[in-house]
Amino acid sequence: MQRNPNIDLLGRPGSRRTLGTPALVLDLDAVEANIVAMAAIARERGYALRPPAKVHKSVEIARLQVAAGALGPTCATLAEAEEMVDGDIPGVMLFSTVVTAPKLERLAALNARAERGLLVVTDGAANVAQLGEAARRSGRTLDVLVDLEVGGRRTGVGTPAEALALARRIAEEEGLRFAGLQGYVGDHQSLPSYAERRAASRRLLAPLVEAVELLRADGLPPEIVSGGGTGTVDIDHELGVLTELQPGTYVLGDGNYADVEILADGTSPFVPALRVATTVISDAQAGFAITDGGTKEIDGMLGPVAPRILDGAPAGATYAIVGDDLGRVDLAPGDRLPVGAVLELLPPHCYQTVAMYPCYHVVRGNELVAIWPVDALASW
Repeated sequence: MQRNPNIDLLGRPGSRRTLGTPALVLDLDAVEANIVAMAAIARERGYALRPPAKVHKSVEIARLQVAAGALGPTCATLAEAEEMVDGDIPGVMLFSTVVTAPKLERLAALNARAERGLLVVTDGAANVAQLGEAARRSGRTLDVLVDLEVGGRRTGVGTPAEALALARRIAEEEGLRFAGLQGYVGDHQSLPSYAERRAASRRLLAPLVEAVELLRADGLPPEIVSGGGTGTVDIDHELGVLTELQPGTYVLGDGNYADVEILADGTSPFVPALRVATTVISDAQAGFAITDGGTKEIDGMLGPVAPRILDGAPAGATYAIVGDDLGRVDLAPGDRLPVGAVLELLPPHCYQTVAMYPCYHVVRGNELVAIWPVDALASW
């Protein structure tokens, strides 16, 4: 394994400003402030938290979230769930379905060693039988939620009536326990306007409310009703059915959420914690400088949302991705950036940017205090 070129900088005053780049930088003060702020919102509005590990892919960050009161993480992949369980993180929920024989074998093995809790979701009767078999092989009851599609056109049964029928099927299957419902949709989460986002969430989650009512009337009240995200932490509690929310981006921050009115008063309690450090490698021409941060270092999947310069460039400078490993800083007339100057950028999309790096460079103030692995990089 290649040695991290920044490891000798650990504990040195000012080391943040001398990092070899490109580097994924995590501001620990900001991360901790975001976690505290989200925990306070959840307490005040009466729901629990199960933040997605796909955002940060880090056992260390999951530990911080759990220490502040989160139930545990949600996971997008079996590999993420394995990393979290093996990192001794409690309350791990896998929110995508497991259907193939090799993965079902892994799920059985994971359930056997998940002494601090494992939950999965399903949207099909045939999968219920598969999960039951895996649970019986594991020797441990497996908690299962019905996945209800609520507007994202992704996984999930299509109607509340189908959710009720599937819940009954889970309750009948030996080795399984019906634990509740998942109804997640993210399409509206980053709408800047609080009012527009609130209206969209009310409309999209109406089937989830109906499904809860059907289950209660049938004698299968859901213990867990999970959904929501960073954009609706001050909205979805109004429905009175969600027991937990799945906010993710709040802990790191990105350009996609930079202008979102998170709270009803139009403000956001969260601050950017994730940054990409990049170095100027060319100042040969007037009007711009070229850096070592391109499409392989900073996610550009959101198209018009560009990386924002947070530190290291003159006021008014803007950033554009211009190559696989090249970025351009466009400068005002008369401004220059010398070769060797280091900039810190807010990536457009934190999920995708994190997946480009093997580790976080964790800083407090201007000092590199730790290097944390990005644990759950595997996608299988």
